[in-house]
Amino acid sequence: MLVSHLHKFIYTKTRKTGGTAIEAYFERFCIPAGQWSLQHHRQEYRSEYGIVGARGPMQRKRGEYWSHMPAARIREKIGPAVWEKYRKFCAIRNPFDKVISAYYFNRFKKRGFVDFYSLDREREALEQWLVEGRKLPVDREMYLIAGQFCLDMVIRYEALTADLERVCASLGLPWIPSALPRLKVGYTPAGFATADLYTDRSRRIVEDAFSFELQFFSYTFPNEAGRVT
Repeated sequence: MLVSHLHKFIYTKTRKTGGTAIEAYFERFCIPAGQWSLQHHRQEYRSEYGIVGARGPMQRKRGEYWSHMPAARIREKIGPAVWEKYRKFCAIRNPFDKVISAYYFNRFKKRGFVDFYSLDREREALEQWLVEGRKLPVDREMYLIAGQFCLDMVIRYEALTADLERVCASLGLPWIPSALPRLKVGYTPAGFATADLYTDRSRRIVEDAFSFELQFFSYTFPNEAGRVT
């Protein structure tokens, strides 16, 4: 999560949405000029310029601010007046793609590598993971407070470049595409279409878990041409 007192914005970080790369891009606007450097993991930073929540293993220490901090907690810490004054945004993603990304990332963390099997085996494995009730990346606490959407803008993962440019323009910040880092990539099987990895049962589980997102953000089940990224 980020707070820029200089540029008056707040970024709440969601999961499996390119959030770390987006966070790293906007961090430089929360830190004095010339003092920022790209770091995958980061300790909590606070000054009159802004706030950068702890990221990676650092966030386990749980200081005042951390990476996936709920919007209500951020508002509580910085105060309602600042919260209302600053422009607020986060990243969102089609839940069906988001779940695929979370599944393969967790498989990588467990094994240290990911072997891809036949499509039938991949579908069975994903369904079993969902049936077992594994923790899904449902993180609507990053953009809802008391059940109400509380941000001003969203960056859609599916339109990442265009939406980042739009948000930067809204905040009066430069958009430099080459400065957006690529982090946490390469875990998912790029050769499979998202739709092909789901069974009817696993699709229903995701539809139930992400019913709010599917309706509020108008996401639908990907067509067969949609590739996992």
